[in-house]
Amino acid sequence: MDISYFKKHRGFFSDLIALPVFMRSSFDLLLASIGINVLGLALPVVLMQVYDRIVPTRATSTLIWLVAGFMVALLMETALRLCRTTITNWMSARFEHDIGDSCVGRWVNCVLEDFEKDGAGVHLDRLRAVNTLRSFYAGQAFQLMLDLPFAFLFLAVAGFLGGWQVAAFLGGVALVFLCITAFIRSSYSRNRQKQRNQADRRYNFLVEVLSGIHAVKSLTLEESMLRRHERLESEAAQHDYDVIFIGNLPVSIGNFFSQLNLFGVLFIGGTLAISGQITLGSLAGCTLLSGRFFQPFRSLASFWVRHADIEIAKGQISDIVNLREESNRDAPCLPEEIQGRIVLNNISYTPDGSDEKVFEGLNLLVEDGKMVCINTDSERLPTLLLNLIYGLNQPDNGQVFIDGNDLSEFCHSDYQGRMEYIPQQGTLFNGTIYENLTLFNPANRQVALDAASLLQLDSVLSELPLGYETKVGNRLYEFLPTGVIQRICLARALTVRPRILLLDRVNESMDQDSEKLFFWLMGKLKGNCTIVMATSSPAMHAMADSVHSIVDGKLRQEKS
Repeated sequence: MDISYFKKHRGFFSDLIALPVFMRSSFDLLLASIGINVLGLALPVVLMQVYDRIVPTRATSTLIWLVAGFMVALLMETALRLCRTTITNWMSARFEHDIGDSCVGRWVNCVLEDFEKDGAGVHLDRLRAVNTLRSFYAGQAFQLMLDLPFAFLFLAVAGFLGGWQVAAFLGGVALVFLCITAFIRSSYSRNRQKQRNQADRRYNFLVEVLSGIHAVKSLTLEESMLRRHERLESEAAQHDYDVIFIGNLPVSIGNFFSQLNLFGVLFIGGTLAISGQITLGSLAGCTLLSGRFFQPFRSLASFWVRHADIEIAKGQISDIVNLREESNRDAPCLPEEIQGRIVLNNISYTPDGSDEKVFEGLNLLVEDGKMVCINTDSERLPTLLLNLIYGLNQPDNGQVFIDGNDLSEFCHSDYQGRMEYIPQQGTLFNGTIYENLTLFNPANRQVALDAASLLQLDSVLSELPLGYETKVGNRLYEFLPTGVIQRICLARALTVRPRILLLDRVNESMDQDSEKLFFWLMGKLKGNCTIVMATSSPAMHAMADSVHSIVDGKLRQEKS
């Protein structure tokens, strides 16, 4: 399902018209709705027959058959409603799966700079909008669209039984109700946006405090943060009250108009019955039809008012759609076997949010199996350069070639076995250490254990009660030294035996033992794979085949 739809289409009635696009089983639902609404005429017809024919003639046997027929119709209607609910629930689940999968797919394939503009919490909050959209595009709103045309069928039958006066009254009441709903909807939309803005402020505050809880405690800011949170909570409670109050108005007013419909039909129909223009059976049928006629309009009013939630949710999904895609996922992957030759040809690059180019006419040649160091005089520029080589960022001009393959023509979502990138701060995924080493693929077990042994993780992890089965992730690995974490990340990278290894100041967060082991490992890997490393370590510079510094947007070679 193309999530870009939510960026292009706006408006309640536009969404209603577009609903069948999302409903692959819309024809089945249409047939079920036709059956439900046609069978809904059974009770008015039965009442009319009872009052006009059966009671005056005392036809008991006919009454029994009529009741039996009505019970059959009632059971059929109930079965059809159950089937329709089952279908819509299944479509809701499928809708949530498709949209959620598309959103996550956009995240993992987006340009890194776009993703990092907002925190992970903000992105997860946007994903929650899928539940709101599901209730509209694959829930009761679609049933409403199917039931609404049948409201006019009930109006026509009521007019036929009770005369044009009854039909005109019912239509007028529905029109007045929708006009009032339009005013409520405008007010609800304004207050809902205020609530949303306040919720964003409160959410950002909580993320800020919880992520910096150590600083809050060290600076004794607990009382200040608590007072600020109380103010935000107070404002949020007021906005919540306004939104809930206005959002419930269509239901309350709908109950009033529903009663008005009933008594209006009784008054007008009763007057016509007294004058002999309609029968008592027709009057009874009209009272039931008035409720069936008005029910879809009550549902329409509720959805119309709360459509402001849908617009906000579509805006959140649009924020995900606006993330630029890193590469075309339909593009071919790099060849399975590469030698590891890297060429940067006349690279120019301007980071997002900056007006100044950080690279201008930059060139670099790394032959396969060579080790090249980028001096980290600037902490930011070497990282940007590695990101360009790995394809995380796209150059404004120029090309990045791997074995003569232009990276811009290939999908960047799968480099395993070809290129591996390890940042300065290693990250462990939620799971066990063993699962992190194997990348959750049991087939990599032996290779992962060999890599871990090479980095002497056996002796370190043996001190943990569960060893390789120790749970990490979700900040549960803070008990591990950073050097050990980096060793795990290195072993994980070596598990897939990459031909190109990109290292961003990996050794700078290591302890002395881990750094010593790291130098030994680089000596072993040199000549067996291509290594590009951002580091200020003189020992690594001495080991490297060449050392470069970034000066005025270009690479200047310091050692060859």
